[in-house]
Parts: sequence; C-alpha cells; structure tokens
Amino acid sequence: MSLVSLSHLSLVRTRREMEKSFVNQDWDAVKDWDQLLAQQLTQAFDDPNHDPKMLVGEMEKILALYSDMVRRLPEATIENWLCPEQAR
Repeated sequence: MSLVSLSHLSLVRTRREMEKSFVNQDWDAVKDWDQLLAQQLTQAFDDPNHDPKMLVGEMEKILALYSDMVRRLPEATIENWLCPEQAR
C-alpha cells in the first residue's frame, strides 16, 4: 500500500472544490479554483513522493470535470472569458 503525498491530497481537495463550484454554477469561483488547480498539478508532478498511478487516476477525474464543464458552460460566460473586451 502506498502513502498518498500531501501534494496529491491538495490536488484532490482543489478538484473537489472546483467541482462544487461548478455544480453551484459559481463561475467566478470555478475560475479561481482552476488557477489554483494548475498550481496544484505542478506541485503534484514535481513531488518526488508522488505515485504515478494515483496521479494519472486523478488526472482522469480532472479531465472528466473539464469535459463536463465545457459541455455545460453558459455561452455568455464563454464569451466573457474568451473575449472580455467585447462583454462590456
């Protein structure tokens, strides 16, 4: 049995918080969690104690979440994120 690294736990917690924000349609929070998730991914991959199989499993969950978000993201939010100058 392998131990879960702290960086991996942080990554899982961040993904879960982003998922909660998505379910609640709190798009500003999703955006904030997304930025933190990128940092957590870097830390998890750089952690010398990471378990590659566990990390790949978490990446699959993250990619599934992003896929679901892209399919359900409101069009107005997409336009605002991609072209903020046109949203004004």
